[in-house]
Amino acid sequence: MIKIKNILIVGLVLIFASCQQQNNEEAIKETIDRLHNEAMAVNEKANKTKFKLDSLLEQKRMKQEADTLEINKAIVQLNLADEKMMDWMHNFQLDFKGSKAEALKYFTDQLDSVKKVQLQLEDAIKQAKPFTN
Repeated sequence: MIKIKNILIVGLVLIFASCQQQNNEEAIKETIDRLHNEAMAVNEKANKTKFKLDSLLEQKRMKQEADTLEINKAIVQLNLADEKMMDWMHNFQLDFKGSKAEALKYFTDQLDSVKKVQLQLEDAIKQAKPFTN
């Protein structure tokens, strides 16, 4: 009788842990989706900033002004950040196949990645700010 009770307890714990892991995975997916949407808005702002800098750069080249190098650096950073965003979106697998533990790790890693992409976009926009005011 005690063995059956122990088996039932272990089984219930495993079921609970599995449900908890599934809930964690879903919560992480929702957070990834929210951050992705926020990052897309930041990416749009980065692209608009890049277009402004492109226009400004063309004007400064025509006038042969000296700060074109810094503007070029800002444009490069905006382009790199945009590429990172596109790479992340291209490689992200919402329907990741693997064990529950593998899926939880994958989605946790993706959450970190999308956060880094968003920070890179925000940093690139900050770098360009002196030229877009």
